[in-house]
Amino acid sequence: MRDSDEINELLRPLARISPDEPGGRVGGARAQALFADIIAQERNTTTEAVLLRRPRRRGLGRRALLGLAASAVLALGVVLGPSLLGGVATSYANSAVEIHEEADTYVARIKNPYADERKFSEAFRSLGLNVELRVIPVSPSAVGEIVSLGGGITPVNVPIGARKEPADCDLTGSGCFMVVTVPAAIKGTPDAVHFELGRPAKPGESYENNHQPATRPGEPLAGVKVSGRTVDDVLGEVGKRGLSAEFRRVVVHEGGYTVEPLAADQVGGDWIVFKVIPAREGVVGLEVTAERQTGLEYAN
Repeated sequence: MRDSDEINELLRPLARISPDEPGGRVGGARAQALFADIIAQERNTTTEAVLLRRPRRRGLGRRALLGLAASAVLALGVVLGPSLLGGVATSYANSAVEIHEEADTYVARIKNPYADERKFSEAFRSLGLNVELRVIPVSPSAVGEIVSLGGGITPVNVPIGARKEPADCDLTGSGCFMVVTVPAAIKGTPDAVHFELGRPAKPGESYENNHQPATRPGEPLAGVKVSGRTVDDVLGEVGKRGLSAEFRRVVVHEGGYTVEPLAADQVGGDWIVFKVIPAREGVVGLEVTAERQTGLEYAN
């Protein structure tokens, strides 16, 4: 067997797993089994060489075999990561995101905002960060923003931020990335931090930031007063901007209100608009009541 053949024989098991596979993560069961398998191959190769007393090619002895095994283990570090090979993980990457520790902050650069959302949280957990990240479709004004944040954050008031790279670039084009920053101080905290980051919506995809008004800057009804006006008045504003509308009934109850879908033919022109929200591209949602409600605060 030629030297290159022996190297290929030792490295062949590396093709069996990748970091994105279950068990292929740092310290995973399959990765540990692969590590043991390669060490066993090195031992078996050395034993066979003694028992069979094969003629050895000059320069290829136990030292060379150990060198081959060392090369295999070095290559294996790509799969196993530093947790098995003696280091401390400070970075992680998969097809969706890459995370690096920079000055007591973990910086996550989103490579594919449309990836399976499980890959984002997987990357944080691989570094010991109890962070659950969802990247969700949003209306234009919320792209690149943290739309919601919750869960146990320890210590209190640690900053979790978002930005674009380069600054103010267009995320719908190439060469523009969303970046999330998480302080290293949350590492090892027992309670998960949950947050949602806005990405551009695909054509026809519903927005998930529909708790935010469609009148804020960057939205199609930016600056328009809608709350407290009649449905006919607001539909006039909607039509001027080439938009269409759908409706939701506001049901007021003790401690707040809920909304439920409402067919357009069930809505009167004199009904009162409480809020207008972004629904999807070219469509807004009017939250309405049959009459003015004292329990609602008409704000915009």
